[in-house]
Formats: sequence, C-alpha cells, structure tokens
Amino acid sequence: MKENTTYLVMEVHTAYAVLLDNEGRFIKAANVGYQIGDIVERAFPLKYPEDRKKRVNRVIRLAASLAACICVAVFGVYEYQYFFLPYGTLQMQINPDIEMTLSRSGRVLDLDGMNEDGETLIDGYKYDGKDKYTVTDELTDRAINLGFLGDGGQVALLVSSQNAEWAESLEKDLIDELNEHLKQYDLTINVSVGTIETDVLDEPQSITIPIPEPEPVPAPE
Repeated sequence: MKENTTYLVMEVHTAYAVLLDNEGRFIKAANVGYQIGDIVERAFPLKYPEDRKKRVNRVIRLAASLAACICVAVFGVYEYQYFFLPYGTLQMQINPDIEMTLSRSGRVLDLDGMNEDGETLIDGYKYDGKDKYTVTDELTDRAINLGFLGDGGQVALLVSSQNAEWAESLEKDLIDELNEHLKQYDLTINVSVGTIETDVLDEPQSITIPIPEPEPVPAPE
C-alpha cells in the first residue's frame, strides 16, 4: 500500500469490511475490529479467485450506492462536493480526442473518447481514483506507444468550468506537468492550451473546369 493512504470504513461484516480510500477507491479488506465511520491507515485487502469477482463487484456497487450519504455525514457537504461532484471538464486533443470530467480537487470522475481514435486510446484504461496529472501523463504515454503521437506532434489541453480562474490555473499546471513528464522521451512535442486546428474544410468545395469549344470544321471544296 502507498504511504499516507487512509481509509474510511463503509461496511462492516463478520470477516470483512468495505473501505473507501482517500483517492475514492473501494476495497474489500479483512475486518480487524473496524466500526462503520472509522478512519484507518492500514488495510489488509482480500484476494479472490477469478470466479468470485462478480460477487465482490456486487458488494462494491452496493457500497457505492451508500457512499454519497456516508461521505456527506462523515466528511461534510463541502468535502463531498470537493472530491466527488463534477466541477469542470478537460479536453485533451492529440488526434485522439478525449474528455475528462473533473471534481474541484482534480479527481477524474469520468473519461470519454470523443472520436474513434479517442475510444481506441482509452480502451481498457483504468482511471478510477486517479487525478488529472496521472491520467494526462498516462494517456500521453499510451498515445506514444500506440503511434498516435510522435516527434513533432501536438497535445492541446482545454479546461472548461464556470470558475474561469480555476480553469486557467489548471491549464497552466497541466502544461507544466506534461512538459516535465515528456522530458523522458527523445521527442519534440508541442503542448499548448486550446485545440489543434486541422485543414478539414467545413463545406465541400467545387472546382469548375471549362470545356473548350470545338474548332469549326472547314467546308468541303
């Protein structure tokens, strides 16, 4: 387990408990005397054979349905809104276009591919519990590995929110973070705010080619 990880006890059963960590992930762990509402620093996750995963997932989904109420009761309304409610979106454009839904804290709540390449890029990617920096860096790595991004390529980032100051600050931080992350590659990649302009025409264009008039045929002598 990572250092400084804390857990909120969501459910307590005879042999196990359902915990919510400070990154918003649910885990099923051994019950070592927990009480609902306890905040603990150590957990002992349970591991199951493959054929038991469905039952575990049902338990986690049940816990998720109760999480909002418990979080409001334990953390307070402000903390719940800060970590778990949508506050803005981040559009990431490489050619694959991706949109992240972010909480005010920067936690990624949802991830969508906005075009076919975007769907390919995020296929199988797990973003649950990750923050904006981690997801942006990891999707950039995937874009490079899948051949979507190479030397001379571009990454455009655009944050939208009702809080313009928050959006502007986040854009600057993300660009600084991604530029630092890209130093590990021997590539020149431009990272900017906005969108990548394309040469695709908005309307179909037509070209008229004049047909020359036939030359007059001389009359027979």
